[in-house]
Amino acid sequence: MLQTSNYSLVLSLQFLLLSYDLFVNSFSELLRAAPVIQLVLFIIQDIAVLFNIIIIFLMFFNTFVFQAGLVNLLFHKFKGTIILTAVYFALSISFHVWVMNLRWKNSNRFVWTDGLQTLFVFQRLAAVLYCYFYKRTAVRLGDPRFYQDSLWLRKKFMQVQRPVYTGKRLSSTPLEILFFLNGWYYATYFLLELFIFLYKGLLLPYPTANLVLDVAMLFLYLGIEIIRLFFGTKGNLCQRKMPLGISVALTFPSTMMASYYLLLQTYVLRLEAIMNGILLFFCGSELLLEVLTLTAFSRYCY
Repeated sequence: MLQTSNYSLVLSLQFLLLSYDLFVNSFSELLRAAPVIQLVLFIIQDIAVLFNIIIIFLMFFNTFVFQAGLVNLLFHKFKGTIILTAVYFALSISFHVWVMNLRWKNSNRFVWTDGLQTLFVFQRLAAVLYCYFYKRTAVRLGDPRFYQDSLWLRKKFMQVQRPVYTGKRLSSTPLEILFFLNGWYYATYFLLELFIFLYKGLLLPYPTANLVLDVAMLFLYLGIEIIRLFFGTKGNLCQRKMPLGISVALTFPSTMMASYYLLLQTYVLRLEAIMNGILLFFCGSELLLEVLTLTAFSRYCY
């Protein structure tokens, strides 16, 4: 159960990240004359939204409801917040990339095309809804009923038609081995990349803005990979289609990030090419095994 002191700390962190998001949305345009600073603010804002997503899922996993196997109940209660946060995250990244691409070389020129203004309006509207519903969800997850056995939970448990398994073990052992190896490999990859960026920043004519962007994207990649491997492992071991499906969906942005560091970053060292090639091998192999495992779950669970 989430202790009161821990819950207060987590809630404070969530509110801090929401406050930073509100601050950037309100005042970032005042720094348009300094595109590097604005870029850093935008990147931290996107990472803050991603961290809020991670925190909310970690709170889900800590509930007695989740541990009792009623995952669908949690997602049904909070699916609006989850979907809205994902939409806001996508809108924010799209807006940030678009506006920085137009403004980077000349920060004083007029960049507000009709398309950009439309995206800006939708992004700001989504920001208001995101702040309200995320805060509401964070507070609701403090309800003690989610963290202990109760008559309410037993009634919900009886109402849910739990899947019936054939007695066969459907979890994929090769997939679990790949997840385990990938987790340790990515931890090594992340640390090596940090040292490589330090090396390139000191010895190569690496533009400051590009270096900041590449390092920030590395932390974004870390968040995506943690979520992907966590959901993949839980879905495979617990024979659950929803977590495994989320892991499959996150494989595509993970592959895009590895491809970026393999082909598109400012300077690509031979060591980086090898490391990202191995990551792409992991992603491809895991995607294939995840699809096969999902097929087995769908065939034998009813």
